[in-house]
Amino acid sequence: MIKRVMLLEDGTAEMKGMNPSIGAALAELMHAGWSVPAGMVVTTDGCRACCARSGYLSDEMNEELHNAIWHLEQLTGKAFGQTDDPLLLHVQSDQVVSPVTAEACAIPYIGLNDDTVEGFARQTGNRVYALQCYLSQIQHYGLIAHGIAYPVTVQPIDHRRSSGEAELEWCIAKWKQRIEEKSGHPFPQDVRLQLQGAIQGVSFLTSQQGLSVYNERGILGDASAPQQESGAWPVLILAARQGQYNDFKGKGSLYTRNPVTGEKGMMGDYLPAESQSGMLHALSYLKRNNSARYAELETICMEMEQRIGAVLEIAYTIDSACIGLEYIRPVMLSPAAAIKSAVDLVLEGVIQPEHAILRMRPEDLAEGRKQALPEMKRLLEWANGIKEISILAKVEQTADAWQAEAWGADGIGLCVTEAMFMSQHRKPFVQKMMMANTEEERRRGLERLLPMQQSDLEVLFEAMNGRTVAIQLFDISLYELFSGQDRRDQRGERFHAPMAELYEMQLEAIFRAALRSIRAGLWVRPEILIPHVEHTQEMQDIRELADHVAGQVLGEERRHCIYKVGAVMASSKAALSASQIARYADLILFAGDELSDSTQSYKREEAEDREQRDAINGQTEPSAVHKPDIEGVGPWVENAVAQSRLRKPHLKTLLSGDHNGILESMTFIQHIGLDAVCVRPDHIPWARVAAAQAVIRTSRDKLNSEDEDISTIA
Repeated sequence: MIKRVMLLEDGTAEMKGMNPSIGAALAELMHAGWSVPAGMVVTTDGCRACCARSGYLSDEMNEELHNAIWHLEQLTGKAFGQTDDPLLLHVQSDQVVSPVTAEACAIPYIGLNDDTVEGFARQTGNRVYALQCYLSQIQHYGLIAHGIAYPVTVQPIDHRRSSGEAELEWCIAKWKQRIEEKSGHPFPQDVRLQLQGAIQGVSFLTSQQGLSVYNERGILGDASAPQQESGAWPVLILAARQGQYNDFKGKGSLYTRNPVTGEKGMMGDYLPAESQSGMLHALSYLKRNNSARYAELETICMEMEQRIGAVLEIAYTIDSACIGLEYIRPVMLSPAAAIKSAVDLVLEGVIQPEHAILRMRPEDLAEGRKQALPEMKRLLEWANGIKEISILAKVEQTADAWQAEAWGADGIGLCVTEAMFMSQHRKPFVQKMMMANTEEERRRGLERLLPMQQSDLEVLFEAMNGRTVAIQLFDISLYELFSGQDRRDQRGERFHAPMAELYEMQLEAIFRAALRSIRAGLWVRPEILIPHVEHTQEMQDIRELADHVAGQVLGEERRHCIYKVGAVMASSKAALSASQIARYADLILFAGDELSDSTQSYKREEAEDREQRDAINGQTEPSAVHKPDIEGVGPWVENAVAQSRLRKPHLKTLLSGDHNGILESMTFIQHIGLDAVCVRPDHIPWARVAAAQAVIRTSRDKLNSEDEDISTIA
């Protein structure tokens, strides 16, 4: 039998498979003897039944919801929709989702209408407060059910002013009018229609705002828990605690940890019931005046964190008998707090390292880098233990190498040597060498550049001691080298003439730097990258040149310098020739950004040809050309990797590009079997985490798929 509505006191056994569930955590607290609100969870099936047809419920769903409400009425001694002593309900998402989603997807005080608000006013002894609650309900209902935005901050009504009630009554009438204008129907006075609309709106809006957050990042709770269908997420309904103000000792809200720093320990506010000014006090006020209740509140916070596995915001009330919980929801944390709390929860045994990694966002790590948090270092160590691909740095200056080392790069995957010569002090030497009129002038120019290149590479070898350093040979256009100057055609010829000599100079600089580093006691692992390789012959020629220069420079030390020679593929044409080029290459670097441009051009030409054919055949609607990203470049790279490894199974392959830190890209890179990605130094922390996230997601997707296969067979 399908269970559409579950009472909290029914226990957690029936709630298995619903984690991360706030309702399940509350049920556990209830069974442990803590005072929690009476409540129920409307399951995914129940929410789907409510969403199926507005204003109508099946007999089965209507009966289950009716029985659950009756049970809440018995527990609270109040009646839903009754004027004299109304039962009010707080409707929110039951799933632990994004804090933004949790706050935006909740409707308080369901059960208030034009009649019950007067009974609520008599019950609380404060009509201004009752009207404020009614206005809050209508505003939240308008936002969630009809998308009508309301101010996040409003001017508080002074309870002592006689005009307060009139202001609120005017606001209530105004918001009712807005809802009717937007929806074509008045705000429902039937409290059961209110409840159905609230369930429908909260469930649907949570699925739209929270599903992508939960599925893609597992940002909160147990990321291995079953994922909900889009359009229907379970909803938690709690009975609001209410009564005369003199029944309460006080109330307030708190965070289980500091949302700015992540430090463990409650922080929040407390409003004593006897306060005439309405001024909020810090929680320390409660600690001084009622240490027993304060200690009890601390225990509740600890219990809830352990059950839900997240930093929480909790609204509470205190009376003579116990502490009551009003609502519980995740907290929007600062980047530093997100990192620290996630790591601390792992160290406290509340969550696993995989969960902490899945919670991380690029912006968290970007801000965490600026603060040098010790927790971030530990988080990255966990990520290193999980990721399956190397994270290499792209460097353009020697300072980049030290930054890459500081952020734990597995090596340098791309050193852009031409960028090192573009400073105002070095660029004139390159220009003069390129424009030399005689061979002797050109050779003198190369001799001036060699020690500059060598010193740069010595710094890289020192920073990466023992890790790979991939150096791309000179690759620059006339437009970059002679920007703002006259560029005649014969200058283009002069530009190409000395490339072999320039490469020979760079190779000599690489091996001289390696030799000096080896003699200084360092381990060097140079990798030489030939830019824009499209033919096997150029790969073979430069490979032979590299071997020749290495033999001349290194001599007997050559056995201590295990170098590799590889190709940079930056065009779709080169990708198609990958298997032939792989014969002479130890590694291939796919230049993602350049490949995107090349693939886009190729697809555009292909689309134009197709449009011409369609026009000839009488089809006038053009085909769409999408800007390629990993989806556009991916097939080219995947095919090139597969074909190359048929010829050379242990060929090292890597991909460079700014998109490599994106989780989807990491998942694809892992899927096609690339060995490494190459990113800018400041992107390394996030790339390490994203690579680990890709492994975790892939593993769990596979596990879920196997479970589905087993259930299908069964």
